[in-house]
Amino acid sequence: MWIMYLLMLPFAVGICFYFKAFLNRMLESFGADVSKKYVNILLWTASVCIGLVSLNLLRFGAVIVLHVLVISAVFQFVNFIIKKWAGDKYTKGFCVWKRIYGSGMIPLILTAVLLVTGYFNMHSIVRTDYTVYTEKDVGDGYRVVLVADVHYGVSIEEEELLEKCSEISALDADMVILCGDIVDSGTDLKGMKTAFNAFGNINSKHGVFYVYGNHDRAHNHGGAFTDAELEKAISDSGIRILKDEVLDIDDKLTLIGREDRGYTIGQSKRKSIYELTEGIDKGRFILTLDHQPTEYEENGNAGTDLLLSGHTHAGQLWPMNHIFNIFGINDGVYGKIAIDKDTDAIVTSGFAGWSYPVKTAAPAEYVVIEIKN
Repeated sequence: MWIMYLLMLPFAVGICFYFKAFLNRMLESFGADVSKKYVNILLWTASVCIGLVSLNLLRFGAVIVLHVLVISAVFQFVNFIIKKWAGDKYTKGFCVWKRIYGSGMIPLILTAVLLVTGYFNMHSIVRTDYTVYTEKDVGDGYRVVLVADVHYGVSIEEEELLEKCSEISALDADMVILCGDIVDSGTDLKGMKTAFNAFGNINSKHGVFYVYGNHDRAHNHGGAFTDAELEKAISDSGIRILKDEVLDIDDKLTLIGREDRGYTIGQSKRKSIYELTEGIDKGRFILTLDHQPTEYEENGNAGTDLLLSGHTHAGQLWPMNHIFNIFGINDGVYGKIAIDKDTDAIVTSGFAGWSYPVKTAAPAEYVVIEIKN
């Protein structure tokens, strides 16, 4: 943790100086004399506090600071353009704009609106529907419900979870997929059992299936429960764990559940998608589950028809979703993606989110997928 703070220190110092200028401009716009010593001391104190808050990007305070910073910087650029365009007219006019810009209220108000919207996004889980067409024979088709990234205890509690599980039960799904990160460091032993018991009670024709995410197991969250306790709770809830396993659901669909790519305890190494698909009937519809949306090309080459993932939270905070796409941090970030002419991928934004109580990049969701000829 201290290494992270040291790496972030130059960034925090820069933020401190930026907000000193920002606060100066705010007070000047309201006629305050910022040259007074006590005013300067107060402004520097406030700016240093803001800089310290920004040191830990995993805290919500840093999210607030960064939103104000980015929006303020955008309006600073807009003001620069207006000054260049107006020339000398800017000095004698534009009083309303200069008062609005100088007060700093627009970044503060927009940040508040964005984060309040993000709070409701996080706590208002919506249903998102996709249809996947295939040339393979899938009979009357399949209805698959995809849930991932619940991070139980971070934002969603038992009452809301049970309500959503009841909603999913009423969908008459052929199968329910739990695609990892159902629990994490914010989940205690009792909460972990509550979460999986709730999902295990969902009605579906072929059952509820689960693959591990990068947060579920003890090595990633410090041990509120052991891996053995986690596995037992999942199995006791009637949920089938798929860890580098291939399972024929019926005579038309094969389910492949992959080990999470980040799991490296001991000499553990997950099987490749080529190993998992070797020898299986490629005439069947192959549905692959992988918490992290990676290896899209390999899945297409190996014969996967549909790949389901979570993990990204759709970026969780705008504009992280666009940054993920630009830098290719994952093969997919959100939504339905055509890997090739025979293979599709769907990445869900997740039931909730991680670390922060807001979600501005996309709403919290569960996904209903119709697989049809």
